Amino acid sequence: MNQMRKAKRSIKHLLLGIPFFSFALVATSTLAANNEEITACKLLRFGDFSQLEQGNAAMSITNAEYVPSQTLDADTELWTYKYSRLLGAPIPKGTNSLPEHCLVEGYAAPTIRFQLRLPMDQVWNQRFLLNACMGFCGEVSNYPTMAGVMRNYATMSHDGGHTAAGFDGLWAKNNVPLREDFAYRANHVVAVAAKAVIERFYSKQLKYSFISGCSKGGHAGIMAAKRYPNDFDGVIARGPTINYTKVNLVNCMDNAKAILDENDNALLDASYTDFISQAVMQACDHKDGLVDGLISDPRRCDFDPQTLLCSHNTTGKCLTPRQVNAIKEIYAPSYDQQGNIIYGGLPYGSEPEWTGWLFPEAPFIKPYHYYAATEYLKYLAFPRERYNQGNWRDFSYNNEVGELSPILSFMDADHPDLTGFKNSGGKMIVLHGWSDAAIPAYATIDWYESVINYMGKDNTYDFARLFLPPGLVHCGIEGPGAETFDAIAALVHWLDTGIAPDALMTQKEDPQGNILFTRPVYPYPQEAQYIGTGDPKKAENFRPIVPNFKNN
Repeated sequence: MNQMRKAKRSIKHLLLGIPFFSFALVATSTLAANNEEITACKLLRFGDFSQLEQGNAAMSITNAEYVPSQTLDADTELWTYKYSRLLGAPIPKGTNSLPEHCLVEGYAAPTIRFQLRLPMDQVWNQRFLLNACMGFCGEVSNYPTMAGVMRNYATMSHDGGHTAAGFDGLWAKNNVPLREDFAYRANHVVAVAAKAVIERFYSKQLKYSFISGCSKGGHAGIMAAKRYPNDFDGVIARGPTINYTKVNLVNCMDNAKAILDENDNALLDASYTDFISQAVMQACDHKDGLVDGLISDPRRCDFDPQTLLCSHNTTGKCLTPRQVNAIKEIYAPSYDQQGNIIYGGLPYGSEPEWTGWLFPEAPFIKPYHYYAATEYLKYLAFPRERYNQGNWRDFSYNNEVGELSPILSFMDADHPDLTGFKNSGGKMIVLHGWSDAAIPAYATIDWYESVINYMGKDNTYDFARLFLPPGLVHCGIEGPGAETFDAIAALVHWLDTGIAPDALMTQKEDPQGNILFTRPVYPYPQEAQYIGTGDPKKAENFRPIVPNFKNN
């Protein structure tokens, strides 16, 4: 047997079952790696992976080391907990024991850095999980790989092929190959690399491969299903930026133009967030039949920002006419020159997340929508750098869409043909929170409807399900809705049995991890309705209904 493979061992590992969700954590204190597998881990450093996919996925390992079980510090524990929810592979609050594993670090050519954590052979669940990076990528995060290895997944994260922070687009300046890595190639080649390492390290065969991510990471899963239908058995795409160019140059651009004045100063600050949010809730919370701080579907809401005008509102805080118009523009969709909607506005109920995305967190910074729009415009939208002199307001998507065709051809994942992924047996769970203030859920609904129209309803439901959790924000757990759901367990069950999930069970937790309420989320077009009796904080007191109205 190859010396870099580990011998099979018969030690039975202990599993700690967690109530409500079906995942399990390894009780690491009873386990210990033997010398053979520690050596096998270290020897990965000397493997030759230069000819993967005839060299297209060439990879080099720069570090391979055995990591003994250890206790995480409080900050790392918190962020690992948060990232486990982003992955759709939650771990219990207070989990601070990182199990022993093999840590592999390296890069795929030319510059795609990655980190791969491999559970010990006896506890590995024969599954691989790739966390696709979000935002404009640019860093290799420890937290998702630690969260994944706690669930016994061989788990990888990567930087998308460049170094950056936040919505920094300078790395893409006049560099189309780096943009292609960021758009689609990086997730493919690191998956090829991970599978090669997994094959060499373990004595068992890989059973399932998954990709999970939020925002650009959600886009990555759908893009992988489109371009590389055999790379992954399962996709979890949360808050996906599917039509990535429109996300930045229509959605973010129009929101930035609405909220910033001609001197790029914000018309409203963070002190208005709760004021507007409470007004929306007062107008619309009851419309789903339950007053619970959640708007089950904002398409029922008829809130009018005009009611917050200072001449109408004498309770203290109020809005000027210009501020009212700005809020109306934020809720309104964007149109093309023929009057067709090209992007939905932000939904009612997204206000809890407006601080940061729309209202600056501090006087010296601008909204996130501004940075996403202007950095994409300058460095990613066109083959050569443009709009770099502060003249971002001169850009018109409708007038310049023809010149965007090169970037649209490889950056956007909105073509509805996913036949290859379906035929490969792949399954996809798409989630988009109704309280997402970065990317409105309307865009994902429109894409999903286009897939149904192209592939047929039954064919689509057979491999792809869309869930719209109320109160779920963009890539975070701080919103009013239930943020904890085991999407990866639902995917595994779907792949194992062929039975698609008819509901996703979710729960809301307080900062200590106590369950505040549970709620089913049903596949689109259904939504959860309170039955009118029983505890509204318990999932069993809800039923599925199909709303009788159309998307905005």
